[in-house]
Amino acid sequence: EVSKLAENTMFPLYMSGDKEGCVLKDDIVTTPKGYKEAYKALSEAGWIGISSPAEFGGQNLPSSVGMIVKEMLATSNWAFGMYPGLTAGASNTLMAWGSEEQKKQVLPKFVDGTWSGTMCLTEPHCGTDLGQVKTKAVKNADGTYTLNGTKISISAGDHDLTENVIHIVLAKLPGAVEGTKGISLFLVPRHLTKADGTLDTKKNVICTGLEEKMGIKASSTCQMTFDNSIGYLIGTESEGMKEMFTFMNAARLGTALQGVAHSELAFQNALAYARERRSMRALNGTIDKDAVADTIINHGNVRHNIMFAKAIAEAGRCFVFDMCKILDKYEAAPDAITKKAWDQELGLLTPIAKGWLTEMGQEAASHAQQVFGGHGFIKGNGMEQIARDARISTLYEGTTGIQALDLIGRKVLLAKNNEVNKLGAKINALAKANLFGKGEVSSMAWQLWIYQKSWKFLIARIKVGALKNKDFIGTASEDFLMASGYLMGAYYWLRMATVAHEKVAKKQDPEGFYQMKIDTANFYFQRVFPRMNAHVQICTSDAKTLMRVKQENLDL
Repeated sequence: EVSKLAENTMFPLYMSGDKEGCVLKDDIVTTPKGYKEAYKALSEAGWIGISSPAEFGGQNLPSSVGMIVKEMLATSNWAFGMYPGLTAGASNTLMAWGSEEQKKQVLPKFVDGTWSGTMCLTEPHCGTDLGQVKTKAVKNADGTYTLNGTKISISAGDHDLTENVIHIVLAKLPGAVEGTKGISLFLVPRHLTKADGTLDTKKNVICTGLEEKMGIKASSTCQMTFDNSIGYLIGTESEGMKEMFTFMNAARLGTALQGVAHSELAFQNALAYARERRSMRALNGTIDKDAVADTIINHGNVRHNIMFAKAIAEAGRCFVFDMCKILDKYEAAPDAITKKAWDQELGLLTPIAKGWLTEMGQEAASHAQQVFGGHGFIKGNGMEQIARDARISTLYEGTTGIQALDLIGRKVLLAKNNEVNKLGAKINALAKANLFGKGEVSSMAWQLWIYQKSWKFLIARIKVGALKNKDFIGTASEDFLMASGYLMGAYYWLRMATVAHEKVAKKQDPEGFYQMKIDTANFYFQRVFPRMNAHVQICTSDAKTLMRVKQENLDL
C-alpha cells in the first residue's frame, strides 16, 4: 500500500513541487500544489506513526519496518518526505526526554498528522559550533519560558500542511555556563493551546524568511524568529545538547537514507533511458541490425555508470536497514548495560553511514546524469533535479568533514569502549568464514579480509600520528571516513553474495535475481572497493603537506 502511495501520489509531485517551490507571504508559508492533499493521504493511512507507541495512536512497529516505509517515500519525493521526517525526529525527542504532559498533548497530534515538528539549532553566526548559540530563554512565574532569538535553515519550519508546528529549540538560560554545557532544550509551538483546547490564532513563532536554495525547493527551509515566544522546558536545564542528540542522530540516519534514495532514483531513471536511447554500435559487434544504432546500455562506460548507482543503492539499503535493526535491539534492551552497548555500536556506525552514503549518493546521481549526456543537464527528465537535491545531503546534519571528525575523534581516538575493534572483528569473521568457499565468493572474502587488516593497521597509524601532531587528526579524518565507508559497503555486499550464491547453486533463481546480486557484488569489489586503498594512502600522508602552507600565500 505504501508503494502505491509513493508511486501514485508522492512521485507525481516531485518535479512540479521543485518548479513551484514554497512561497512566504504575510507570514504564511504555502507549499506546492498537491502537497496538502498528499500529506492528508499519508496521515490518514497511518504511515506517519508507523513506529510510534500504540498509546499515542501509532502502530508500534519496529524502527526497521518504519525505515522500509520511509525509503519508498524518500525515493519517490525526498522534499515531501522531509515534513513527516522532521516530525518523527521531534517525536523521538519528546519520547526520550519530554514530560508525561508534553507527550500526551503533542504525540497523538504528531501521529495523526494534525501537528508537525521541527529541529531548531542553527543561528546566523553558528552552525556546527552550537556553543555560540545566542537565543535566550527566561523562566516565567507560571513555569513557562520566554524565548528570544533567530534560527536559520530550519527545514519544515513553517508550512500549511498541519494546523500547528512544534519547534524543538536550543536556547540558553540567564547565567548559563559558556559553551554547549549551558544549553537547554525547549518545546515552542507555532500556536499556543488555549484553556479550552483550541489553538490561539496568533502566531507564537514567525517565519520571517525562506531560503532560496539549490535543491529540495518543495521543502520549506525557514528563518524563524522567536520574539517573546512562549516555550516549555524539555528535560533538565543545561542538558539540551545531550537531549537534542536524540533528534540529531535520528536525523543523521535519515540523511544517510537520502543517499540511498537518490542513488536508487538515479539508477531507475538512468536504466530506463539507457534501454531506449540509441547511439553508435556496441564495440563487440552490432546488437540490433534492424535499428539505426544499438541502445546505449550496450556500451561499457554507460553500464558502469548505471551499475555504480545500483551498487551504492543496494549496499546503502542494507547498511541503513541493519542500523535500524540495531536500533530495534536498543529499544527492546532489557537493561541499561545492554542498551548502552547497542547505543555505542550505533554511535560508531552513524557518522560512517551519514558521511559515506551521502557522498556516494551524490556521486551516483552524477554518474546517472552522465548516461543522459546533455539531456541530463536540462529540466524535464528529472536528472538535474536529483543531482541538485542530492547535494544538500552532504551538508546538513553535519557536513562530511564534521562526520569525519566525529568518527575519528569521539568514536576512535577518545572512545573508552571497544567498538572499533568489535566492528573490525565482525567484518573479519564474515571474511574468514568465506575464504575457502566456492567461486567468486571466495575471492571477495579474501579481498575483504586483506582490506580489513589494512583498515585496522590504519587506525593504529592514525593513533600514533595524532600523538606526534594534532593536525594529523584533521588531515586524515575525511579519508578515514571514506575508507571505512567502502569497507562497510564490501561487508554488506559479501553478506548478500553468500546468500545469493547458495540460491543459485541450489537452482532457486528462476528470474535471475540472485545472480544479479552476485554480478553487482563482483562489480563493487572490482570497480568500487579498490578506491579504499587510495584513501588509506592519503590518510597516512604527512599533515605538513596541508598545514605548512601559509594561508596568506594561498591567493598567490
